[in-house]
Amino acid sequence: MSAQVICEPLLGQTTIVSDQTAIITVVVVSSQPDILWEAAIWHNSSESGSWSQTELQNTGEQVQTFGQGLRKDEVGLLYIGSLNRPSSQSHVVHFTIKYRAAGQEWNWVNDQSSSEDAELVFSQNAAIPDSISHYLKNLDQSLSLETYDAALSWDPHSEERAWSISYSIPAAIERSSFVKTNLGLPTSPIRWFCLARESRPWLCPRQGRGNFSSEGDSILVSFLRRDGLHFVLLAVSLDDNLTVIKPGGDGTLIAVSRNEAPTPGMAYIIAATGRTFERANEAAIYHARSIVAEKTKDTRLELESLANTISPECLEWWYDSFAYCTWNGLGQNLTDEKIYDALDIMSNAGIFFSTIIIDDNWQSIDQYGSNNFHHRWMEFEADRKTFPRGLKHTVSTIRGRHPSVKHIAVWHGIMGYWNGIAPDGHIAKCYKTKTMKKQDNGFFGGGSLVAIDANDAHRFYEDFYQFLADCGIDSVKTDTQFILDQLEDAPDRAHCISTYQDAWAMAALRHFSAKAISCMSQTPQILFHSQLLDSLPKLMVRNSEDFFPSEPASHPWHIFCNAHTNVFTQHLNVLPDWDMFQTSHEYSAFHGAARCISGGPIYLTDKPGEHDISLIKQMTARGMNETIILRPKVAKTTYVYASNKEKRLLRIGTSTMDTGVPMLGVFNINDQPLAEIVTLEDFIDVSPAERYIIRAHTSSKISRPLSFRGSKTSHLLGLDVKGYEILTAYPLKTILHPTKKAEVDISVLGLLDKMTGAAAVRHSTTHINGNGVVLRVVLKAMGQLGIFISCSSNDLVVTYVKMCDILASVEAVTFDKQRNLVMFDMESTWESIKESNTSLEISIEMLIA
Repeated sequence: MSAQVICEPLLGQTTIVSDQTAIITVVVVSSQPDILWEAAIWHNSSESGSWSQTELQNTGEQVQTFGQGLRKDEVGLLYIGSLNRPSSQSHVVHFTIKYRAAGQEWNWVNDQSSSEDAELVFSQNAAIPDSISHYLKNLDQSLSLETYDAALSWDPHSEERAWSISYSIPAAIERSSFVKTNLGLPTSPIRWFCLARESRPWLCPRQGRGNFSSEGDSILVSFLRRDGLHFVLLAVSLDDNLTVIKPGGDGTLIAVSRNEAPTPGMAYIIAATGRTFERANEAAIYHARSIVAEKTKDTRLELESLANTISPECLEWWYDSFAYCTWNGLGQNLTDEKIYDALDIMSNAGIFFSTIIIDDNWQSIDQYGSNNFHHRWMEFEADRKTFPRGLKHTVSTIRGRHPSVKHIAVWHGIMGYWNGIAPDGHIAKCYKTKTMKKQDNGFFGGGSLVAIDANDAHRFYEDFYQFLADCGIDSVKTDTQFILDQLEDAPDRAHCISTYQDAWAMAALRHFSAKAISCMSQTPQILFHSQLLDSLPKLMVRNSEDFFPSEPASHPWHIFCNAHTNVFTQHLNVLPDWDMFQTSHEYSAFHGAARCISGGPIYLTDKPGEHDISLIKQMTARGMNETIILRPKVAKTTYVYASNKEKRLLRIGTSTMDTGVPMLGVFNINDQPLAEIVTLEDFIDVSPAERYIIRAHTSSKISRPLSFRGSKTSHLLGLDVKGYEILTAYPLKTILHPTKKAEVDISVLGLLDKMTGAAAVRHSTTHINGNGVVLRVVLKAMGQLGIFISCSSNDLVVTYVKMCDILASVEAVTFDKQRNLVMFDMESTWESIKESNTSLEISIEMLIA
């Protein structure tokens, strides 16, 4: 007889245990509830390291489910056990699970799931060693090594350790100079994670076990060690110097540095260690930021003075706008009429965008070469055949026909177009140009291009962006930025990389108040020059390779890649952009949920007439004057060391910006259905002092109240292929019932009909008034407001409700007795009061008696 067995910690995975005991939770899912099932842990935690068996206790409980749940004929039986920290020198324990119907043969879960044993790493409680030799063996002694007194200066309790490794790079004489340096052998590695360069434009995650063996160039490498510590290395690239980390022989690490300047340069590697990856990673990036700030302080004064004139609130509204991009939806043969028709069709369907991005193929380009990658830019004005009345007329028409559109952006390449400037075009006649060789690698390699000379780049960008602004354009998407790193000759790279970045940034600040999207720009020099320091407005930056509608295998990878790249980009001065997507697609809800939880922008590229209105409504919300998105903080994977080939659900953690409510996006990136156990401890930013309920968006299921220390109360989450769930952990406020004198738990859940509805709440207050509770909630947008109250809804009466301080009908209030919810329909109420409204904020006040 067989059953489905789900284990936490996961089999095949490595889990850090900070306590003396590791709790093992097992759910046995069976369609034969009358059978007595037995389960046991098979492990090597004994002092001798020999394998032995520990019985799991049947709790007699049936596990609560989120997501798709169990079939009607199935039950999930909960078993609990534990393994103690070994007192021997070994910090690593392996285990698996076996189970059986009473009196029958044992079944091994490994055999059924094709999983390896689980690995428990019991972390050391002793002080973190402060010598880098504890983490790197045989580090080249000729390197300069600086030990930082404090890994995180703003945290007086910081116990992380950090070091700077530096060495000189000779001057570039006609050609770039290179240095290869042995960083040594990382000690005691169990698993590793890195962010490597995927071709030239992007970063992508890679993972492995044991010695480091990643292909390609990495800028961030982390090791999970046998003592439970995390050791992070970050290669810093400064303007004319590029540094990456590669694997050497037998697990050693090699730093490779390149200098473009005619003067000697310095290479920097920051090393840091901590009890969690996040803390070690944060320490490394903090010290990299200090080095870059010191080295570039004299060159950033004009940029920073321009930035001081820009209101952060205006940028927040732009980040929150719901956007449409023409790229996939309207194709490469773009015309002004196609844009008009598409927006007409979508507005007639009730889809109203705040931002429009006119992507590639609006420009006036020659037809040199076989495709776009070879074409070159002719003049500022739009293509005279496909936009016959000019760009200004196109922008004016869009705004006139669609008042909801507040912002219009256009696409262009960092050097004009994919292959630069047409040598016989109008632009080439107005600015100094130069022919530059391209490196012969990647999809764009080889040959040469004509581009604006670096000495004329500032004038060129000022003139171009002034032209765009005169046409009514107020934002840009600047693509192909990796081309700066694709230039072959050292003098061209030295002159262009930083100069072009500064010219572009300065013009975008002056003309568009920093409303710019940086694309294909995850090259090391740009990351550290333009995206690290926080003295400028936050830049929206594409975070991964494109959305490819027709490539099924790309969709799970797209979400996986972005969630892992965010562990680095969350610490940059950027808003990571997970790219456009389509709602009429087999992975549309999968992508939509990922965009909502990401903390970044949301923009669609639907074909006209092909839309999922229900999905769009879950992703967006109605403000007083426009459709917006509900962004939480920048999200990231909660576990960096597992590859996308391992059979586990991808978990992406974040919390709301205004109220700090924890959220967890869970995605099945595998080719088979999967189920895992979820506890409160899986969320980021959970407070040990709070009690919570967890709500699942797709199933609307709500957990019983949970506390952090009692969070091993487990829930089962099963997801089909392409399945997802967004879980939100709401803190409970406990009040004394005014008449029954019993404790009542209350929580404002936000907008129940939105994927990230908790992010709609700006703030809320609760207080006793006579025989009832007065709730006041201020929100960013409207939807179905949900309030959890632990007492029976049969005892509840809403005496009055106000919206925007205007008395509204209580008929818009409904009760969900099963889930203890009070719900209020804000949108229908708004229709009845909006003509009388004078408030500038959306607020709800109700007395629940």
